[in-house]
Amino acid sequence: MEVVILLIGIVVVFLYVMIRGAIEEKNNRKKYREYLQSQYGKFPDREYKSEELKNIPRLFDHIRGDNYIDDITWNDLEMERIYMLANHTQSAAGAEYLYYMLRSPKLKKDGTDKLEKHISYLMDNEEERLDIQMILHDLGNTGRFSMFDYLDYLENLGVRSNAAHILSLAALLLSIALIFVSASKGAILLVIVSVVNIISYVKEKNQAAPYVTSFSYIMRMLSCTDKILENPLTDLDDYKENLNAKNSKLDSFRNNSKLVLQMNNSTGNPTDVIFDYIKMLTHIDLIQFNRMLNQVLKMRQEISELALDIGYIDAVISIGAFRKSLAYYCVPELYEKKDEPFSITDGFHPFITEPVPNSFEQRRGMLITGSNASGKSTFLKMVAVNAILAQTINTCAARAYHGSFFRIYSSMALRDNLDYGESYYIVEIKALKRIVDVAEETLTSTDDVPLLCFVDEVLRGTNTVERIAASTQLLEQLSQKGIYCFAATHDIELTHLLENNYDNYHFEEEVKNGDMLFSYHLLSGRAQTRNAIKLLELIGFSDNITKKANNLAGNFLKTGKWENV
Repeated sequence: MEVVILLIGIVVVFLYVMIRGAIEEKNNRKKYREYLQSQYGKFPDREYKSEELKNIPRLFDHIRGDNYIDDITWNDLEMERIYMLANHTQSAAGAEYLYYMLRSPKLKKDGTDKLEKHISYLMDNEEERLDIQMILHDLGNTGRFSMFDYLDYLENLGVRSNAAHILSLAALLLSIALIFVSASKGAILLVIVSVVNIISYVKEKNQAAPYVTSFSYIMRMLSCTDKILENPLTDLDDYKENLNAKNSKLDSFRNNSKLVLQMNNSTGNPTDVIFDYIKMLTHIDLIQFNRMLNQVLKMRQEISELALDIGYIDAVISIGAFRKSLAYYCVPELYEKKDEPFSITDGFHPFITEPVPNSFEQRRGMLITGSNASGKSTFLKMVAVNAILAQTINTCAARAYHGSFFRIYSSMALRDNLDYGESYYIVEIKALKRIVDVAEETLTSTDDVPLLCFVDEVLRGTNTVERIAASTQLLEQLSQKGIYCFAATHDIELTHLLENNYDNYHFEEEVKNGDMLFSYHLLSGRAQTRNAIKLLELIGFSDNITKKANNLAGNFLKTGKWENV
């Protein structure tokens, strides 16, 4: 009776643990779903581990096309911060795909309408969106490496033969059979074969075990795909059809995968310990590992495409969340022509919490003057960032956006390159040279894709006379048909020298009650005010300095000569 009571107690405790675990899991999933619901439309507040930041660009590195945002432009515009503002993805596949999208501007409308349909559908259907996000959350991250790195590593292993493992298994069976013929000889052979099999197993397993993680993520992707396909997603039939086609090609990979996925598990359970010895003697999991490896090598393209499809839907949901987090947004109007006017209505920079929106319409380049801190650089970045967002995620931080599909380059936030011993000026002229090269290609190209470029403080790394002379010729080169150059400068001389090539705009300030106030509104015409000397006054420099400086500057503006007065 006591034994029965003990057994009943054990069963009750076991059931209690099982039921409580299931309830906790259900509650945790419910809480996370509520969290996703509450965070939709807010800028994500998340920390990135160093290995995660290293992995995120890997998809882009693997499949970058001919047109992409180069490193200089990406860093100039702090696009990594834009990525972090937009990144609501739940999986590594999604995080990598969103990054790839932001660095790969389209040059044609191909696929844009489909992308917009998918974004809008998942923005409007909250329950289905949350279902998909939970599925993607279960897929999660890949760990230390990107999925594409894992596939590369598997390829480095190459095709592996099972001949040695099958021979080991045959020798084991032969030694067992020999026991029934000659017990002593069979026993000796069994010991020798067992020792050899265990030693070779440990060696082979140590080589294979690190790669099991990639198999595990592939299996999770397949499970994720099955669950996505179970959802209605009525306006995403084209996506589901494509996903199902990729999924079906990998059916053979699913079979008998459980054995390999247990390769890295060491639970200490008596049954598992016994099974571990069986695997060491028979190599059955290594045999299956090699079969799966060979399948992966044959199906690498299909696996990569499946990862792209899963990453795509995760990125689409993230784009919708990014739109909701903006004060307002628009879907851009994009044209496949060089001569279309380029305009933004009430555009703002997503970084800025209380932005001052600005509008313009251009048929050629824009030369912007204005005082320090008046808003020139921020305006350039606002235009550039919106152009990239328009051609990547079909979303702009503006009331309206109209423009061509551009090739986009910048030369803005440059600095000395100490690693290569290059001065600021060398770094700057190299950055400008790459823009001029693209401009020359644009002039001779037949693809009707104009160049949109941004230059902040042209050739600031050299003296005034040479800067103005060289800047005039450089900007004139960047003012030809099919090129839209937005340049900011302190050199008022350029606005006169280039007034036939560029439209002049400026930002200005107002001194009030001993303080300098900026409106950050874009105004037509060249700047008429100077604030550098005024700032000296406000900070408290003596009249002896500031008055003489004002007289000197004023005299130069009148006569064009520097004369100490």
